[in-house]
Amino acid sequence: NIVYVTSSVLAMADDGLTVAQTAVPCSKLVLPSIPQVILPQPALLLAGGFGGPLVVGGFTPLRNACTLAAHDTTSTAMRIMGRVFSCGFRSGWTGARSPAAASMIQFTMLGPGYHFYLGLLGNRKPALVAVALTETLVMYGATTRNAQLIHNQAAVGRDRVPVRSIMPVGPGFTAFLLRNCLAMAGIRVLSEPMARTLQWISGADASSKCSPGINMGGDFLASVLCGALSMPFNQTFNFQVTNAACLAATPAERFALALRFLKTQYFMSTASGSVRLRQTMLRDAMLRSSYIGCLFCCYSSLERLALHMSNLRE
Repeated sequence: NIVYVTSSVLAMADDGLTVAQTAVPCSKLVLPSIPQVILPQPALLLAGGFGGPLVVGGFTPLRNACTLAAHDTTSTAMRIMGRVFSCGFRSGWTGARSPAAASMIQFTMLGPGYHFYLGLLGNRKPALVAVALTETLVMYGATTRNAQLIHNQAAVGRDRVPVRSIMPVGPGFTAFLLRNCLAMAGIRVLSEPMARTLQWISGADASSKCSPGINMGGDFLASVLCGALSMPFNQTFNFQVTNAACLAATPAERFALALRFLKTQYFMSTASGSVRLRQTMLRDAMLRSSYIGCLFCCYSSLERLALHMSNLRE
């Protein structure tokens, strides 16, 4: 589009100065559109602030089992759960306080924060990464403290590590961020396709709205799958924050130690010289999937319940 702007100049004439006006074409200015940002509903804030501490605190024993598994290549999942409760029933929740408190912000980001970033960025993938980065900065210090406390409870002597003060970054941060990206993809990316698949299997109309039970099943299956995929990063993080050599190493040395950990934890050489997977990979994937599946499925159900009750009041 072309618009014309009137330009006025002074010109010399026989009877003195006159003003000459000319029309000058110029391109029409188009201001960039401002993205529509949807502010979170109060019900989502309630679900994040109340539901986050409830599920993170409640499932602490499973999270602690994953931490202990990072230094154990022989025990079964049941034996590791026994070690979690080795000092009594309450010891299963060792270190729960810091992550539960931080999860008020974590799950506010997971729910309302995700919808805010989605409205701001307009696409699920960058919104997912933005939420994961924010969540990582919020939860890194608290989760590191939790891992070190439960590790020291089970370790003896020189195997114990100093408990770090709560800081937003540190050893294992990159693995923690990658873990969060994969884990969150379950309820934010894969949950709906999983629910539609379950609805198709059940014989219901695929175009109809999914029932609460179908949605919960989709949340659980998607979270279990992404929990298994995020397991190597989760265990790398647990190893890096509970190993004295990693805590004292440079970033390059820490990366080499992480690769060595993954190799010895999940691979073994046979007598013939071939390499095969250890049973610990299945064990750790099961522990991680159980934790993420229960955590996100319960939170997502609380989120939907809060939205449903809010809609009923309106």
